[in-house]
Amino acid sequence: MTRPFVAFCVAAIVLASSAVTAQTSEVPAALLDKIRAELAGERGVSAADVKVVSAQAVNWPNGALGCPKPGRMYTQAIVPGYRIELEAGGKRFTYHAATRGGYKRCDNALGAMVPRSAK
Repeated sequence: MTRPFVAFCVAAIVLASSAVTAQTSEVPAALLDKIRAELAGERGVSAADVKVVSAQAVNWPNGALGCPKPGRMYTQAIVPGYRIELEAGGKRFTYHAATRGGYKRCDNALGAMVPRSAK
C-alpha cells in the first residue's frame, strides 16, 4: 500500500521541479557574502577568491528548494528564493536559498531544477 504513495510523491517532486521560474529581483549582497565566506572556509581560500558565476531570484516549487533528499517531507508551497553558482579553485558549487535566509549547497540538484527565464 505504501508503494503507490511513494511513487506518487516521487512523481509530484519531479513534476513540481519543472515549475521553477526566474524572477527579476537581485540576490542580497549580505546573503552572497555569507555563502562566499562559508565556501571559502571549506575550500581553504579567501572569500575574494570565490567568484560568483551566476545569482538569480527564483520561485522554488516547495520547501526542498530544488534539492530534495529521499525520505524527507517538505512544505508544499511556492518558496521565493535564489539559485547561486560560485566558483572556487576551478570547481563550481551551487547553492539554493530561500528569501527568508535559509540556504544549502545543492551538489545533487535535479537537472530540471535549473531555473528558466520568466520571459
